[in-house]
Amino acid sequence: MAGGALRARAAAVAALAVFLGHLYPVFHRFKGGKGVATAAGAILGLDWRLGLGTIATWLVLLAFFRYSSLSSLVSAIFAAAFAPLFFGFGPQSLCVLAIAALLVWRHRENIRRLVRGEESRVGEKASPPPDPSAASR
Repeated sequence: MAGGALRARAAAVAALAVFLGHLYPVFHRFKGGKGVATAAGAILGLDWRLGLGTIATWLVLLAFFRYSSLSSLVSAIFAAAFAPLFFGFGPQSLCVLAIAALLVWRHRENIRRLVRGEESRVGEKASPPPDPSAASR
């Protein structure tokens, strides 16, 4: 294996490992995590142009629609679709595809809320909790 191919494979493995470690953090019992932010950083590390394009996509969608989850999902799919233009169909493209697929999987509840029109928007005040005394009136 040539040096460049080895570096590409090592970068892809490292990016995926970092992403998985943040998506499923050991210290939080494999729940929670900062998958979207880490995915952006991992993609930026693989290729700055793809990373900046992905971040720009997220920012533009957030500005127009104010749904962070929608912006994240579309940006991840964007990155997976454009990765072969930067890397061919090698390990780095497979890494970005895996990251995008896992982000979609982890956002499946957000997708359901988006479809139902129940997803909260960035900057929107949370609805107050129901008044328990109202039920007894």
